[in-house]
Amino acid sequence: PDRFLAVIAEARANADFVIAYPHWGTENTHVLERAQTEQARQYIDAGADAVVGSHTHCLQGIEHYRGRPIVYSLGNFWFNHEDGDTALLEIRVDGNGVSLTLVPCLQKGGVTSAADGADKQRILSHVESISEGIVIDESGRIAQSSG
Repeated sequence: PDRFLAVIAEARANADFVIAYPHWGTENTHVLERAQTEQARQYIDAGADAVVGSHTHCLQGIEHYRGRPIVYSLGNFWFNHEDGDTALLEIRVDGNGVSLTLVPCLQKGGVTSAADGADKQRILSHVESISEGIVIDESGRIAQSSG
């Protein structure tokens, strides 16, 4: 983590927006490791505007720390021929700040496509249920919860 923190600090000094993209966590579980949550917060403290993790091969939760988003894992966009839920993340940066939209997808038979209907809502509900302090509307827009 120390080397990654130094790279983030250097990026912060040279960029308008910094996304940390760590490879972390235990495969095939949505349960977060303590190291993930601690490191994500360290990355933001070092200057990352957002953290988007990978490696677990499944969806994990989302939270905000100091007003900045942490997306622990988006699953597999395409990995093998196993079926599974996954997602794309749209990060929009403008004069109003940062907005996130989760685009639920399904990987089936070696093909990944956008989920719709009941599958879309099921995936959005699942991610919201394993997340802390966020709400996801029916279009996938992610916001901090007021409670």
